[in-house]
Amino acid sequence: MLRNIIKKPIREDFVVIDSQFPQKDPFAFKNVEITEYLKRINNFKSYTMYPMMPDEGAWFTHGYGITYKEFKANKEGYLRHYKQDPDKINYLFPDQKYSFKLAYTYFLAETYVLLPFLEKNKIPFIFVLYPGGGFGLNFNKSDNMLRRIFQSKYFRGVITTQDITKDYLISKQLCLEKQIHHIYGGFVQFKKSDVLPRKKYKKEKDTFDICFVAAKYSEKGVDKGYDLFIEVAKELCKKTNDIMFHVVGGFNKEDVDISGIESRIKFYGYKKPDFLVEFYTRMDIFLAPSRPFKLFEGSFDGFPLGIDAGYCGVAIFVSDKLKMNKHYTNNRDIVIVSLDKEKIANKVLLYYDNPERLYRLSQSCQAKTQELFDTNYQINERLSVFSKFQSLELL
Repeated sequence: MLRNIIKKPIREDFVVIDSQFPQKDPFAFKNVEITEYLKRINNFKSYTMYPMMPDEGAWFTHGYGITYKEFKANKEGYLRHYKQDPDKINYLFPDQKYSFKLAYTYFLAETYVLLPFLEKNKIPFIFVLYPGGGFGLNFNKSDNMLRRIFQSKYFRGVITTQDITKDYLISKQLCLEKQIHHIYGGFVQFKKSDVLPRKKYKKEKDTFDICFVAAKYSEKGVDKGYDLFIEVAKELCKKTNDIMFHVVGGFNKEDVDISGIESRIKFYGYKKPDFLVEFYTRMDIFLAPSRPFKLFEGSFDGFPLGIDAGYCGVAIFVSDKLKMNKHYTNNRDIVIVSLDKEKIANKVLLYYDNPERLYRLSQSCQAKTQELFDTNYQINERLSVFSKFQSLELL
């Protein structure tokens, strides 16, 4: 056995329960957010889920959580990166009883899978409903999962990060408006002090560089628009000889035919934040022609994709079929593109032919992104929500 089972409940004030945190090689937005809570809140701890499976009410069949062995390896790796109290980072044991005054969780699917544990242990909870994670617009099975969560006697509130999400919950009467706490945006992996000086086309570098950065969730990456990115690359390669293309994430040359542009495109695989900080100094455009409703029924991405790039000063060119943009000014802070390869290519060429115009856009995009996705702002807004339900001992 891993340890002696303690029958007496483990008592905590405020916890986050997550399926993957801590990470052996920490990266991405949840790592940033949870690490900030550990640093700022004395009576806060993290707990990692043991493997849990969904019930028949879920529209998916995969589970969430990791083994205790995986947790120990992840914790050890995490603590090499961050000076944290090891006692604040814990693992949930399936046979242990818990008494938490408030729990915080992420995404629809993970929270749904965790719900039986929360109810069994009578734990009040708040969750953040990011896009993705099993949440789909006008998807009955997703709505049923939401209703099940919202009807729990232990549900205390939901944080929404996109206007479309907040409006959807209200219009569908899935929960009471007073239970919704809207905080636009999310977290970037960097601090302003991490951002490096940019290298400009025809000044510090000879190539004009366009990047695509995304995880692979579907064949040809149709949800993120990877296939369209390649089509745009082929169009631009016909008209220029110094535009280069860069792909970071889950894609390689086998996913979509790159015949004719092999020498103009480079694949990097998944990379850590320190790589990306330097990588973005050389990028001129972050292109994300994503499509909603491709990954599963009603699925959509948060707006905008590419906030890490924008934070570092890369111009963001993104699609917005659902008209989610409420905070950026098109053609000043950001460029909204259609889902047509020729129109996207022509839009890129406008800025390729006028680099100074591009860098004015980049600077405006960076300023707006750093304002909207400021870590202190995002954390303080969430702390304000949490404090409505649990007393926080801030450090």
